[in-house]
Amino acid sequence: MVSELINANPTVYEKKERRVRITPADVDEYAVELIDQLEIFDILSDYCIDIKDPEHPYSLEELKVITEDAIELDAKRNYVRVTFTPTVEHCSMATVIGLCLRVKLMRSLPSRFKVSPLSCG
Repeated sequence: MVSELINANPTVYEKKERRVRITPADVDEYAVELIDQLEIFDILSDYCIDIKDPEHPYSLEELKVITEDAIELDAKRNYVRVTFTPTVEHCSMATVIGLCLRVKLMRSLPSRFKVSPLSCG
């Protein structure tokens, strides 16, 4: 039985070039690490290299499922919210992708951060 692809021709984007980040924690181990939108995006992008589209060999970053602009961060209130955009409206993997991204953030960010439930855009 051969099934048709749901998204036969996805739009593929170029990966964003990563910058080298030096934080106060690199210099002083007792310093509070500042977290910004780019830091969150880097955490998710590095993780999303391993998450591939089930129909194609592209990462979530290459398909723009996650973008830097879709990350809300309130560093004063220690609050993070990420909106991701599946490649198709009725994506069967949206729940799994959202859970994977949320668990990654909860494990990667300092415990002072509250990770809001992720949402589809």
